[in-house]
Amino acid sequence: MIGPRFSVWRWGSFTLRAPAPAALQTAVVGTFGVLLALMLSLTLGESGLSPARLIQALRGEAEPYEQWLLWQSRLPRALCALGVGTALGVAGAVFQSLSRNPLGSPDIIGINAGASAGAVLWLLFLPGLSVAWGALAGAVCVLLLLLPGLGPQGQLSRSLVLMGVAINAFAIAVVQFALTLVQREQAQQMLGYLAGGLVHRDWQQVALIGLILAVALPGLLLLSRRLGLLALGRDMASSLGNPLRSTQLTALILATVLALGAVLCAGPVAFVALVAPHLARRRGQQLALLRSGLIGALLLLSADTLTLTLPGTQRLPVGVLTAMLGGAYLAWILFAELLRRKTKQQMPG
Repeated sequence: MIGPRFSVWRWGSFTLRAPAPAALQTAVVGTFGVLLALMLSLTLGESGLSPARLIQALRGEAEPYEQWLLWQSRLPRALCALGVGTALGVAGAVFQSLSRNPLGSPDIIGINAGASAGAVLWLLFLPGLSVAWGALAGAVCVLLLLLPGLGPQGQLSRSLVLMGVAINAFAIAVVQFALTLVQREQAQQMLGYLAGGLVHRDWQQVALIGLILAVALPGLLLLSRRLGLLALGRDMASSLGNPLRSTQLTALILATVLALGAVLCAGPVAFVALVAPHLARRRGQQLALLRSGLIGALLLLSADTLTLTLPGTQRLPVGVLTAMLGGAYLAWILFAELLRRKTKQQMPG
């Protein structure tokens, strides 16, 4: 079955559709996991609050510095990590579904790279204006390059990853070119943004990613059944009345909006959008948008919490950590697939 499972209860003429026990269990475990990760994010690290001081700060009874630390530093950072991780997880699941390629994700396809290149060029030529406009322009340019992949029958090219490799290479060249033209201070600012991080996040970023999720996530959830039908084959989905082109075009735009929101709030955080859908599908091959978003949120918040606990005075950007862990996970996936194919070829008959 595609989409969430429901149990149907009937009393006379009344019918109630309630989530099945498995779905309720996933929701309960996911909520508990998010709350636990949030509490650890607020309490761990050199500047973390002890559980007792955290409760006092939540009540407004702590010292002014601890109040500031909770409400202006640690809590906005943690909520931003949850929002960005959710956006990346859902966007990754949609891109993998549209391309029918397990490597299809915003960072692999080129959305993040285009936004990064746009932001760097904006910092270079228009340093007095918000970098968000540059990231928006870069992401839109990449989206316009991807749209021709939607054929007249709504078929999204499976070679989208190859196109993403070319886009990423071009974007990296643009970034390197920009870095050669700026002074050391601007170069450090650009490199700090390109590394991807959650330092100095505030309630403006929390509100931005929350607004983007509120706009894009419901639309994708409404399309989740149609996107799930695409896994049965385009001919089968079309015969069931699924408008392929409009479904894929709308989903592509909404997923790009989520990826862009993540880049605006945290920079180009790598591999979360790739890994989260893979982990979400371990319990089934069906499209799992909410599960992908939940896992993405937990991955990014856990990675950011880990950066707060590492030794040293210079904090590792969370984007660097996710790139290291995600790259190792991707190598493991490719090695396991190669080993599986080799074993299958050696089997008799």
